[in-house]
Amino acid sequence: MTVVAKYGSGLVRTQVVADEDGWFTWVRTAGPERAGSLEGPPPAVRDALRPLETRPDGHGDAVRCALPRLQDGALHYPRLPGRSSLARRLTLLSTPATTAASHASAVPDTADAADGTEELLYGLGRLLRRLHATPLPAAPAGRSTSPPMWRRLRAWVASPADGPAERLHRSVRSLLGTPRWRGIEAWLDDLAPGEPLALVHGAPSLGRLVPAERPGSAHALVTGEDVGYAPAQWDVGWVVAELREMQFFSARLDRPGAYWEGLAHSFLRGYGPTSGALVGRAAALRVLLHLLDFSVLVTWDDAEVRRVAALIVQLVDEEGSAR
Repeated sequence: MTVVAKYGSGLVRTQVVADEDGWFTWVRTAGPERAGSLEGPPPAVRDALRPLETRPDGHGDAVRCALPRLQDGALHYPRLPGRSSLARRLTLLSTPATTAASHASAVPDTADAADGTEELLYGLGRLLRRLHATPLPAAPAGRSTSPPMWRRLRAWVASPADGPAERLHRSVRSLLGTPRWRGIEAWLDDLAPGEPLALVHGAPSLGRLVPAERPGSAHALVTGEDVGYAPAQWDVGWVVAELREMQFFSARLDRPGAYWEGLAHSFLRGYGPTSGALVGRAAALRVLLHLLDFSVLVTWDDAEVRRVAALIVQLVDEEGSAR
């Protein structure tokens, strides 16, 4: 076994190991700024997720869930089909990313993007739809069921710690204005009033989406650390938010805005019908969480805070116009 990549943040560290049989194992551990260790899903949730470890028949290079096993205080994700996430490929390369060798398209009646990423996002949408249709397991005794990322953002909005977290709190409240900030507080209390809870991934980031390097293998979504019970729009908005951020900063990534619009369209086609307004709420919350992590765990940048706050304003205002 050979270590082929190491990276991470204050919250989580990832090491990628190439196995002798051509597969990869991702090992994820808590970062220095994280309170407590990473945890896998409770037994009832793991059992509910097991059918998603295999791709559905007849859908080409579909996406499957990859569940962890706990070993030596770390979460090990074995038999992953690649060494790199889609996010790293999209942001670190100045030329379009490549995924696995082309197979029968999973996207009906539309041309694939030249790099295959549209098909991959379509497959991610289909996987999340399957996940959200999974019967909700019984809530584990003594544990909160909301996704950990949701709880973390809600705690910061309600009562930020001293230092950069409190400084960002003041800055964003000022830049968004009182009505928008109150809307965010309300969404964190109830993202989608009247909507049923679903089993959600919790953080279906492009940084956890692993394109297959092995021809014929399914792509994989690292799953388990942030699973919870929430309106399905939480997951959908998370992916939409990441693509909107990349579109917002498209000049930095050497791709036109239309490229990201195409990816978002493919993802939403794969997922199927959803509420645009409610997805917009979740997208705004996800961008705010990303800004929190960057400002507190990476570096403080006044200009970046203002730029990202402008995107949050767009998302909040779009949500209002969609109702």
